Amino acid sequence: GEFMTLGGIISPHDAWLIIRGLRTLEIRMDRVASSTAKVVAFLEQHPGVAKMYYPFSKSHPQHDLAVRDMKKGTGQFSILLNAESLEKADIFLDAMKRFLLACSWGGYESLAFPTCALYDSQNYGKTTLPWTLVRFYVGLEDPDVLIADLDQALNKMMS
Repeated sequence: GEFMTLGGIISPHDAWLIIRGLRTLEIRMDRVASSTAKVVAFLEQHPGVAKMYYPFSKSHPQHDLAVRDMKKGTGQFSILLNAESLEKADIFLDAMKRFLLACSWGGYESLAFPTCALYDSQNYGKTTLPWTLVRFYVGLEDPDVLIADLDQALNKMMS
């Protein structure tokens, strides 16, 4: 379908954008990997987090496999909130100021996508994911700023 609609090649402008982005890809991914490690380490010890899903976390069941097969982690990880109600999860999500609620990955900004965002949609009954699951992407912002934002949001959720 797409081949017949869009053709077999990308436009010159899109090709230029890809080449331009590739020039800084390594340094951006290094920043994302180191920032994510700091954010994950903080979240793993916070009582507002019930579970961490990140292959480079030592608590992950496939940590050894991740270390063996990959040089570094990516910016994506998930947590289960230690939230007793959907309303508490909403408090956490509303309190975050540095993470945009979106489902696009790989940009420069940090993002979060909560499963509970589907709660009122027709798709919610089609997922087996828990409503406390939140998927994150760490971008290029200062990790200490991101950690402070997560800390204040988790603390509001728990109060």
